[in-house]
Amino acid sequence: MYSASGRRFVQPQAARGRVTCKVNLKQPAQQVGASHTRDFTTQNYFISYGYHHQPSSLFIKQQTMLHGTFLHRRRAIVLLAVAVLFLLLTIYSLQSQARFRDYLPEWRLPGVGFAQDDTHSQNALDLPPEYNLEPYNTPFCAERFGREYLERLRNSFTGYCTPDSASNLTCFHSHMASDSRIDTFCIGRSAVFDFTDRKFSLGCNLRALTPNETSASIPEFSALRSYWYDTGPRTVFDKVVKMDANLAVPSTTANYTILIKREGAFNVWHCLMEIWSLTMSLDVLRMAIEPNEDAPFFVAGDAEKTQILILDDLENGPYFDLWTLFAKRPVIRLNDISEDTNIENIIVPLPGASSPLWQGDWDIHACERSELLRTFTHRVLDFYQIDAWAPHSGDLVLTYVDRKESRRLADHVSYFEELKATIPHVKVQIIDFAAISFKEQLQIIHETDVLVGVHGAGLTHGMFLREGSVMVEILPPDLTHKGFRNLAGVMGHTYLSTHATKPPETNSKDGNWHTEDVFLEKDRFIDLMEVAIKTLYNKGLRNYDVN
Repeated sequence: MYSASGRRFVQPQAARGRVTCKVNLKQPAQQVGASHTRDFTTQNYFISYGYHHQPSSLFIKQQTMLHGTFLHRRRAIVLLAVAVLFLLLTIYSLQSQARFRDYLPEWRLPGVGFAQDDTHSQNALDLPPEYNLEPYNTPFCAERFGREYLERLRNSFTGYCTPDSASNLTCFHSHMASDSRIDTFCIGRSAVFDFTDRKFSLGCNLRALTPNETSASIPEFSALRSYWYDTGPRTVFDKVVKMDANLAVPSTTANYTILIKREGAFNVWHCLMEIWSLTMSLDVLRMAIEPNEDAPFFVAGDAEKTQILILDDLENGPYFDLWTLFAKRPVIRLNDISEDTNIENIIVPLPGASSPLWQGDWDIHACERSELLRTFTHRVLDFYQIDAWAPHSGDLVLTYVDRKESRRLADHVSYFEELKATIPHVKVQIIDFAAISFKEQLQIIHETDVLVGVHGAGLTHGMFLREGSVMVEILPPDLTHKGFRNLAGVMGHTYLSTHATKPPETNSKDGNWHTEDVFLEKDRFIDLMEVAIKTLYNKGLRNYDVN
């Protein structure tokens, strides 16, 4: 036996025959008329009593109490550990934007390098500044196709109601057009739907603009613009919104209704420009801080409380589902609104004709990328669950936009048959996009390497091609439109064009390029297609000789 000092304890001869009790306790027992020693190796206590003596009842009671205290403490420690674990899991679950893999350690293969938290990284420096280069973007391109377009809109917000008004009307403005036109979108707070005249009432007493606002080209509310096909903020406000300075506004909640007057339902260019303009309007509302609220006008979560109200009588069309990109409640029509409908906030978005891509589309520009358009196209692909990054391999895919009613390419079927027999490594598909759903259109385009078509809305699909694809536009005689060339540029595609002539048997004299068919000599057509196809022979996973 050993004493507490670690020295060996030798029992005297007279103590032989004593009874030794072993008590498995974590804490030493109090001495009760007995000597006690501790075995530091086993953490057990030995209590010795005189020869022929039995433990007293008091001792047994005290040892039982000590054992109970030990169990109580162990239980408390276990409960505390469970509570801490629960707290950590709760904190983790609140991190809605985090992914499970973000909480895992970073693993690296041997010899590849060190993880971010490795001790070696504490002594590391950033890359040399030469690595921080970004592609140059001219002011013209940045203002139209970069985030600066959204930032300028955000910074232009203007309140149109007096401070004592029951409702608020805030508008945002942009000047991208070549003339003096100002493009505008607005949000009205605390709107009330008047079922009698089927209009939205805003308790807004319109104020006069200040000289500084006027000099900054902020338009008066009465000067908001209308656009073609009877669209735009002026049209929407005149049609379904009225100002009532005496309106009593009930308590409201954060529900949103977006008022849409469409240009059409089937033209892919017109429809996508309108939907893109809506998404950018909502992006600006997410960036702008509302005065006196210290919060954005709109946040991502508000999409669940947002609905689209269609003001026209047109058919839904193949692109109708896309209106719900940021408005998750069911799309409704004006006639669907009942007397018990609760509408609190209205949004009148930018019109499709204000799209930056539509400005200056008869002029060549040198813009080579667009954060705005790329963001929009990825949102659309995500909406339809199409992988934007899936690599292409195997034969190249050439897709021809088959127009059925106007601007048809004469003899195109026989031309493509000869093309397949002449040029290897290419799969040709002739598609009537008007006959299939938009999701099917996107799936075809996403597998396409070369998109070919006579000038028309079908070439809008070029925005969904993988970066580095080829767009080929066959233009009617003398047409100098540059919109699809510019689209190809900001999406990182190669653009090729040629001008066709009228078919030899055509006797039309009206000169309307919108409706007339076009003709291209077979040799010119084959040469153009060969250039387009072989441009991609050594891109990505392809590896073909050009001759």
